[in-house]
Amino acid sequence: SGKTTLMQRLSVHFHEASRPFYAVNLDPAVLSLPYEPNIDVRDTVDYKRVMRQYNLGPNGGILTSLNLFATKFDQVLDFVERRAAGPDAP
Repeated sequence: SGKTTLMQRLSVHFHEASRPFYAVNLDPAVLSLPYEPNIDVRDTVDYKRVMRQYNLGPNGGILTSLNLFATKFDQVLDFVERRAAGPDAP
């Protein structure tokens, strides 16, 4: 527990220090976040739909959602690398 609070505090810290910061939300079941993630698993995977589709409970739904997201992780890395290269990168 405390992962969301940690991310929120890190986000505030880096923002106040004017340092670049990329927040990634990997919790497909979270309803709201106190920070704005740059990458959010919820944009890719619908946790409730996964639960229904595979007849899973909450924990199984979370794990399966993360497994589905992991199949697209190369796209996430490409996005982060492009952003790190700067605004003029292709």
